[in-house]
Amino acid sequence: MNKIIKIIIILIAVSVSPILMSGQTDIQSSLHMFSRTTYNPAVTGASRYVNIYGHWRDQWQGFTGAPQTMYFGANSYFNEIKSGMGLVAIKDKIGFENNMIFKVSYAYHISLSSNSYISLGLSGGVLNRNIDWTKQQIAEPDSNLPAEQENKWNADFDFGVEYNMERFTLGLSITHLNRSASKSVYSNMGHHFYGYIKYKFALGVDYELVPSLFMQNNRKSTHVESNLLLYYRNRAWVGASYRMDDKFNSESVVGMVGIDLMNSLRISYSFDYNIGKIGKYANNTHEIMLGIRLNRPQKMYSKSPRFFE
Repeated sequence: MNKIIKIIIILIAVSVSPILMSGQTDIQSSLHMFSRTTYNPAVTGASRYVNIYGHWRDQWQGFTGAPQTMYFGANSYFNEIKSGMGLVAIKDKIGFENNMIFKVSYAYHISLSSNSYISLGLSGGVLNRNIDWTKQQIAEPDSNLPAEQENKWNADFDFGVEYNMERFTLGLSITHLNRSASKSVYSNMGHHFYGYIKYKFALGVDYELVPSLFMQNNRKSTHVESNLLLYYRNRAWVGASYRMDDKFNSESVVGMVGIDLMNSLRISYSFDYNIGKIGKYANNTHEIMLGIRLNRPQKMYSKSPRFFE
């Protein structure tokens, strides 16, 4: 037990130090708390079900070249090897840049007590970045800039750790593990760091209140987000988020709502209202998530039946 605690402390120190140093080029999502495997492979297999989810995000509608993101994931826990396995696919378009990521993920789950465990995860795959420089519109052309379409494929790896108790969750992760900041050029994203913490408060029999804090950093800037979700019988929920930019100025507020149907289908929606500088030009950001939860036929060990975690 002491060794495990020491490992957690070391991982926290290593992962949080870049976050505190102090934009962000990984995808942005307002419903990320329901698909954490996209940035933390340790979440792979965190429930006893087969979880499948898909997201679509249309950011800053009406703004030319605004980001559009789609991503898909599936994962499950395998009791025989005390591990979770899954896959993630991401397509992100920003202006004349297109990014695609395909990864498989693995997480080993270590039981600490009857109601707590820690998981260590690793994901690996490929990252494709395509930039069509012929579409650039620059008032004063620079001969040093590329003038053709460039397409690069690179290997890409993520690592993460997550600690869970019955009502408490702490997670840390690093994406693009094999890409240092010095190599953060157009074809290679540099390191991105993530940290989050949440706690569930029971409000009587029917309601749960879940406050959380989420941070992301790419060694150049830090984005901080606070969230508050209210669940009703674990079947329907509403929530709100407040997001700050890299200078800790107000960036946006988010409203969210979701419902679980037939105990196996989740539909979630979020709307971002930008209160930062870009809000003068574009303010409609919509995100939709569809999730499916399937029971596994074999006997599973008694893990929390958390939906899509």
